[in-house]
Amino acid sequence: MAVEDLFSTAPKPVVEYFDRRPSRPSFRWDEVAPREHALAFTVARTAGFDVLEDIRAATRKAVVDRIPFSQFRDELVPLLRQKGWWGERRVTDPRTGEVAKVQLGSLRRLDLIYDANIRSAEAAGDWSRIQRVKDVLPYLEYRTSTSERKRPLHLSWVGTTLPVDDGWWSTHYPPNGWRCKCRVRSRSMPREGAPTERPPLNLRSWTNGTTGESRMVPAGIDPGWDNNPGKVREKLAGKRLADRIDQMGREARREAVTRLRQDPVMTYVTENGAGFVHHRRLDPAQAGAGRLRWPVAVLPDPLAAQIGSTSRVVALSVADAAKIRVKHSEIGPGFWESLQAGIDEPEAVTSDGKLRLLMRVEGKPYVAVLKRTAADEILLNSVHRVEEWQADRMKGKDAAGGA
Repeated sequence: MAVEDLFSTAPKPVVEYFDRRPSRPSFRWDEVAPREHALAFTVARTAGFDVLEDIRAATRKAVVDRIPFSQFRDELVPLLRQKGWWGERRVTDPRTGEVAKVQLGSLRRLDLIYDANIRSAEAAGDWSRIQRVKDVLPYLEYRTSTSERKRPLHLSWVGTTLPVDDGWWSTHYPPNGWRCKCRVRSRSMPREGAPTERPPLNLRSWTNGTTGESRMVPAGIDPGWDNNPGKVREKLAGKRLADRIDQMGREARREAVTRLRQDPVMTYVTENGAGFVHHRRLDPAQAGAGRLRWPVAVLPDPLAAQIGSTSRVVALSVADAAKIRVKHSEIGPGFWESLQAGIDEPEAVTSDGKLRLLMRVEGKPYVAVLKRTAADEILLNSVHRVEEWQADRMKGKDAAGGA
């Protein structure tokens, strides 16, 4: 059955995944780091042309209304032709200033855009359903399609059955490449004889020809597809939530974060419901699990200015929460309700790229470490108890205005 025939309109999680990704024009596909493709809607060769939002609108209609490719194509092609984004043309690369003959719009490229966005959005929606029913269907089985051409490594994964929250699904949850039609099936238990061990990752080095970034990618997965769209949706939800809170007034912002600290997601993050393993934090299979973040506090204006952020929301990620649990067991569930007061009135503040706040909780000194990300998020990178002599030393540095 074709994707567009499953429902008349897409479920809410599918639409949210698509809508939360901002548009980002690019000249080359690899100009945007592959892992960021999951976080932004981009089409290569659109930089310098007023067509990205047209392609986005048509693609959104395909995702939400499940229109067939023929309708998507027929409605979009005339507009792209009218704007000159069609066929081969000599254009200037805005990054280098070089003029090159490149392929702009084509039926093949539109088909690829259509297929990739439909499958990624549907996968994110499926992950939401999988999470809702995992209490009764706690396993996923890797399955392949009926396509004639199948990738050998994808075939070798067929039948692999692992718990829903196993880190393998962070990188190997399909689709796992351009035009990959693999899928998963929820199960109450593994089938008799089904493989229940993780297949080897067989990491290979891949270097981005444009950015020069080098990283390890699991064999059998196209660069940029080694992520779980559903877990990316979770990260986007956390960022979107922080953005909405930032738009509130000061008191409303604080009240919203106070309520969010009572939300079950807060417990999921601080108690490591994702099962993130800190000593394996560099394992690509865990990348998606660690990305979810949740608001835990509000940063006063002077401290936000000091760290150089326009945001006021301090968030805690699954990865940082797991690190705190492993390294600083003295941080218990009750600590989080005291965090805001400590941030509001720190005894000392120092900065070395990250912001370090000395605070008192139940009379004992703690240091909270905040960092600003490239996306202008403020993350609680760490928090830990210190000795009194260390607190005095930090207060001395603060008084001297040093780091």
